[in-house]
Amino acid sequence: MDVSYRPDGRRGAGTAVVMSYPEMEVVEVRTVHGEAAVPYIPSFLAFREMPYFARLMWRVSSRPSVFMIHGHGRCHPMRLGSASHFGVVFDVPTIGVASRPLGRGEAAGSGMCGEGSGREDVLSGGEPVARVLREGAKGIYVSVGHRISLDLAEEVTRRCLRDHRMPEPLFLADKISRDAVRGVADEHK
Repeated sequence: MDVSYRPDGRRGAGTAVVMSYPEMEVVEVRTVHGEAAVPYIPSFLAFREMPYFARLMWRVSSRPSVFMIHGHGRCHPMRLGSASHFGVVFDVPTIGVASRPLGRGEAAGSGMCGEGSGREDVLSGGEPVARVLREGAKGIYVSVGHRISLDLAEEVTRRCLRDHRMPEPLFLADKISRDAVRGVADEHK
């Protein structure tokens, strides 16, 4: 699931792309539109995006075994990013995937500049809360949302990577929600 907003930030479109795993074939796509009920406040994105995610949850007819949210999970200053918030509210397994860090964490191992094994943990209070997966100089931050281990979250995310920086379900959800917010594609309502 992902949400995109118009340039003024007042209207948005949220998209859920359900894919088979591990085949990565699209099973279902749903998009919702609406006014953003909460302004953008750093570290409180979950409150802005939950109305879109909740409407998507009610409209998706298939029930995925895990939800991948474009945002952070436990890798968050309050250990409750969008992926964790969604997972707790609906009591479903969730993975947070983000393209940049949020808040302060401590890197474990080498590779913060794209070197090393292509995998490193982000710690908070000595506990691993995310794993940075690197492809070249840019990485993605994979974190536990709810009801999933960090190792399994990493495995699922790696198996969803194709020819893009983001995993395929989030790449498609981002593209479709961006098109929808611009009015390009409204057929997924």
